[in-house]
Amino acid sequence: MAAASTAAATGGPGKRKRSFPAGAPALCLALALALGHGTCLVFCSATANIAAVIVSTPAELIVEIGKVAELPCKFTSSEKITTAASATWSYQKRGTDDRPITFFYYSNDKAYDGKNTQFTGRSTWAGDFLKQDASIKIENMQPTDNGTYFCDVKNPPDVVTEERPIEVKVVEKENIPASSGNISSCWLLVLQFCCILASLPNYLF
Repeated sequence: MAAASTAAATGGPGKRKRSFPAGAPALCLALALALGHGTCLVFCSATANIAAVIVSTPAELIVEIGKVAELPCKFTSSEKITTAASATWSYQKRGTDDRPITFFYYSNDKAYDGKNTQFTGRSTWAGDFLKQDASIKIENMQPTDNGTYFCDVKNPPDVVTEERPIEVKVVEKENIPASSGNISSCWLLVLQFCCILASLPNYLF
């Protein structure tokens, strides 16, 4: 699966930052190479200065027309997960500079499918906050669903996060690369492990 660099998280007013463990990128790289992926290196390198909530997603997802797409979103937080935690998913149409449209919201064990969007009635919750998972599923994917999807997680008082984009491409079955498809459970564990490493204190390395 293709990997793309994401913007580095920046520290602005009100953001809490912590140093990234010096040895974490090397460990991420070793795991990534073992599994034949490079996204973990990109992710670890891009989070030298991180906010309290760290969100991790794949850079790209290729889906067959008419199939269900599972959009993975893992996160870590310095605070205990409570019912106040929330996940927001938004979408930006491919090839446009339009403001992303919020189409799904989850909080307090309730999912809110956005009204009057192209995903109304097709998007469902597939995550588990207790497992630090904010993934969703979208049914019957079509070429009109091509674009960038953003996962934003908040866990008060940790409300500062960098949205992580997923570039989704919906194609005919014959155009799907042999190495593509939904993210394997093993790769999701690697993404989550990178998040955990990012939150460890420097003295461990």
